[in-house]
Amino acid sequence: MIKNKIQSKLAKAFDKNLADAVDSFTCSKEIQSGELDFVTQTYPIISVEAYSGRGVLFGSYLKDMVKPTDYQVTDSKAVVLQNEVTQVPQITDVWNTSKGRFKVVNIGADPTGSIWTCQLRKV
Repeated sequence: MIKNKIQSKLAKAFDKNLADAVDSFTCSKEIQSGELDFVTQTYPIISVEAYSGRGVLFGSYLKDMVKPTDYQVTDSKAVVLQNEVTQVPQITDVWNTSKGRFKVVNIGADPTGSIWTCQLRKV
């Protein structure tokens, strides 16, 4: 109950006070399954899934903070509310944003299960 209340208030802040810091993204990915086609070296596409969301997408990692093991200097940190994203992000998803395309390299959740922190890498 408290989690929903906090997320509701943050969503309102995303619309008003934090609007200049918030960016939106979309993701469309092919779901493949079946037997490998040896000629094309691909699996058959069985469906395409799409999702979207918004959050503070282009944060940076502080110099003195612990960074992911595969961190690169050009990586960005995205902080998104879980209730603002229409599907659970997965590693290797590519997000289309106002600043270009970014691949999700790493994902973490906070202990309350309300925020995802994603490591993004420019594609």
